Amino acid sequence: MVIDTKAQEIVSIIFGIFLVTTGIYISVYEPAWVSNVYGAMLGLIGAGLALILIALWEYKIRKSGEVKEDERDYRIAEKASFRTFQIMFILQGFLFATLGILNIQLPAQPVVAALFAITGFSYMGFFYWYRTKM
Repeated sequence: MVIDTKAQEIVSIIFGIFLVTTGIYISVYEPAWVSNVYGAMLGLIGAGLALILIALWEYKIRKSGEVKEDERDYRIAEKASFRTFQIMFILQGFLFATLGILNIQLPAQPVVAALFAITGFSYMGFFYWYRTKM
């Protein structure tokens, strides 16, 4: 099933606005069911803004008629994804083993946030590295 690019941009913007609004709601009302208000607020607002900015960037490219990607970009993304998976799998295994052996109890949110950031930055780094090499 092929989704129209225009419809995909609209859905991304609407969902991004929903995430930003939810983050603002959590920040203002600080509901009791949220354990870390500022972490949830920053995560939701950051994700929402990223969705909105990416959709607006794709809209700008579509309207300008610029050719955004070619076959090479798919191969680069595939290689960058695989390399990121390899690194994250090894890093998570090492972290899991170390925490288990040393019986260290960590709160889950900072660990997941760090792994999320490492995943994103390593993918971006590998993508641009492979782009310069290919």
